[in-house]
Amino acid sequence: MLKKSILMIARILLVLSVPVFLLLTNLYALMSPAFLRYEYGKADFLPPPGFTDEQRLMVAEMAVTYLRSDAGIEILGDLEGKEGALFREKELAHMEDVKVVARRAFLAHGLLGLLIAASLGVLLVMPDTQTRISISLLQGSLLTIALLVALVALVYLNFDWFFTHFHLTFFEGDSWIFDLSDTLIRLFPTRFWFDAARIWGLLTLGEAVALGGIAWLCNRLTDTIATR
Repeated sequence: MLKKSILMIARILLVLSVPVFLLLTNLYALMSPAFLRYEYGKADFLPPPGFTDEQRLMVAEMAVTYLRSDAGIEILGDLEGKEGALFREKELAHMEDVKVVARRAFLAHGLLGLLIAASLGVLLVMPDTQTRISISLLQGSLLTIALLVALVALVYLNFDWFFTHFHLTFFEGDSWIFDLSDTLIRLFPTRFWFDAARIWGLLTLGEAVALGGIAWLCNRLTDTIATR
């Protein structure tokens, strides 16, 4: 009885962890200079007033560096343009909030990785559980695909609703709302976030399909060997 309970808990944790783990994995790709260069390099992604292509990329990369490192907010606060400081106090405060959320996301990613490894370890040490591993991974991938199909559909059909409620979930009040003339909006307009959400979803969807395909093939191979 105890063995069955342990196996069930391990399988449930594995299935539920896969979608969030894959999503958070791709967060690293989006929060990178490579994604900035890809997005800004599009022919129809014109630089905003006050920035050249090179200047916009430099400031945006500084923002990513701040979020991904132990650097203080002064790395952005000290940046100046023709009319003085590039970022207003409200923008800097928001970036500090974003860094807190990002660090929690990266921590959750690491913990989920350990949880998945532990669940796989439990299933591996138990006798005759190889099939359960492949089935659990397949179920996790199918759950991810279902969630991602809904997410991608939402992004395409009503991005404004998605964008607003995403921010209301993680940030207080109107701390995330800025004027069109603010540097954060000029660097990262709505178009930027629409593309980021779309690519985030499609990357995760592709990984889930690949994982599900591998899990299905492993399950078939295991069944074939068992019947011989």
